[in-house]
Amino acid sequence: MLYAMVRLDAYKDAALPASLLDGLRAGFANARQSGVKLIPRFVYNYPDGETEYRNATDASLSRVLAHIAQLKPVLQENADVIAYLQAGFIGAWGEWHTSSNGLTSASSRTSIRDALLDALPREQFVQFRYPPYVMEWFAAPPTESTAFDGSAGSRSGVHNDCFLASATDVGTYSDNVTTRQQQRNYTMALARVTPFGGETCNPADDAGAQPRTSCADILAEGRQFSLTYLNNDYYTEAFHSRWKQDGCYDEVKRLMGYRLEFVSAEHAASATAGAAWSVRFTVRNVGWARPFKARPVSLLLKHRSTGNVVKLATSVDPRTWTAGNTFTHEVSLTVPAGTPTGEHDVYIALPDGAGQLGSDARYAVRPANADNAASRQAWDASLGAFRLGTALAVK
Repeated sequence: MLYAMVRLDAYKDAALPASLLDGLRAGFANARQSGVKLIPRFVYNYPDGETEYRNATDASLSRVLAHIAQLKPVLQENADVIAYLQAGFIGAWGEWHTSSNGLTSASSRTSIRDALLDALPREQFVQFRYPPYVMEWFAAPPTESTAFDGSAGSRSGVHNDCFLASATDVGTYSDNVTTRQQQRNYTMALARVTPFGGETCNPADDAGAQPRTSCADILAEGRQFSLTYLNNDYYTEAFHSRWKQDGCYDEVKRLMGYRLEFVSAEHAASATAGAAWSVRFTVRNVGWARPFKARPVSLLLKHRSTGNVVKLATSVDPRTWTAGNTFTHEVSLTVPAGTPTGEHDVYIALPDGAGQLGSDARYAVRPANADNAASRQAWDASLGAFRLGTALAVK
């Protein structure tokens, strides 16, 4: 997953040219060809130093809304390779502060929020920089019953670009201790149902900061905030470097986002083509977050002699596989008529939910299970599926 900053500095007073829109399309195509997804952020400035941001300028509200309208077709066309969209546009670095055009007013923030959500398909998320703004819009975070329902609240997450850097995360949260804890609690609850990520930053940006840089800190708060991703390039000095030094960096990488392990699979040893067949499987999510994007869960039957593959779709939704929990599913299927007789290895596959990426194994979820020759469990990179180690004789 790559962060993709898009500079719009030259267009604060002008429409976006076709050349820029075509360049964006080419960039998305390159991402698709490379097998990666992007986190775009559109900005009107990018100050070089932490002291220069006060002089940064953005565009008027009408211009921002016009730009978003121009970008909408491009974003819609390429939503398959957009992981999440950071809200951007407003103020210094697109971080929703220090606007030269008053864009941090409540009405402007809401107008830009609505335009961004409208510019993306209903299953896509927009991440906003400051939890208090999200709290103004939505009194309570989405619940499990309202998660993924396509409403504005269910699609609005947070990116914290000073994660762990000070008591307030350098202005992310309130200076008031009670208010700050309320904001943190809200963000933790929100992060269980919308993606939460961002980066660390220089603690010196907050006078008297006491950054939380230890392995104990990141392992605790990574879990509490359901951390999905963290910028690997900034700010590494006090954080990533210490995690490497103290030996938890690799663990942090493993736990970030979701991490699925298939525990067991049970089914009858034989079935007849055209007849019913049921499978019971158990999966656990040992990561910090859940899968946020819809994707199919399918069982594959691969003939041991010919290599012929038959796909059986299930109704299982992996977005329900919340962090730290174990799930057992019993699925009732039908072995398709015409399935070749003989022994088949059974695989489970979680391909990308976007149609044009569904057949690209690079976008399939690979479980954390290690290959095990003794149990015949292994990842198949060509299929984008995990062999469960069980077999089905089709009659």
